[in-house]
Amino acid sequence: MSTKLNVIAPAVAIVVGTVLYIIPPVVHLNPPIDDAEQILNYVAERPSWRVVDLLNIAAVLIWAAAFAALPVWDGAARIWSRAARTVLTASAAVFAVYYSLRAFGLEAAANRYLDNATSSAAILSETESLLMVLGSVAFAAQAMLGASIALYGITVAKTSGLPAWLGLTGVVAGLGWISGALLVDFAVIVPFTVLGWAWTMALAFTLIRSALRRDVSGTNQAG
Repeated sequence: MSTKLNVIAPAVAIVVGTVLYIIPPVVHLNPPIDDAEQILNYVAERPSWRVVDLLNIAAVLIWAAAFAALPVWDGAARIWSRAARTVLTASAAVFAVYYSLRAFGLEAAANRYLDNATSSAAILSETESLLMVLGSVAFAAQAMLGASIALYGITVAKTSGLPAWLGLTGVVAGLGWISGALLVDFAVIVPFTVLGWAWTMALAFTLIRSALRRDVSGTNQAG
């Protein structure tokens, strides 16, 4: 029972992380992050901006913890899992910086912009600078997360008992994610991000099903 839970609990956490990752883009849709005045008005109209943005941090942190806790890697997969864990941990840190700046920085700027207590021109100038920083960090974060997915895809492919196609799908999603980041093009990043979400879900459900089947098999043999 404890062995089964050691697999199922992290797998469920992966699902939770993926769901939390999906919520912000669904709620915020496509913020105008290339225009200071538009983004300030956009944020000001959304009281949930900060909370929803912080879900991205929670999502990647949960992924990092869940993948690290999985006990299924064996053989050469263990080496790849260590590399993947390192990169995903670093990715979580960069994501935390990026979304903290978005969540707190843009909300604070939007509030000041609406208060009219400070020169609008000054706030817009500060916001432009913040958007430049966010733009730079965003693509680094996306590339690192793509690398994490690709490395875990290799890990899955090299793990006995897990389907090779599942691992290869993770590699494709990760490499596509990286490509979009290097091209500085969210139009490329988005479809591979969606594929990455689907991959994490497929991996989680595969792990859960495998753990339950082993438990049933063990029970039948004991009987």
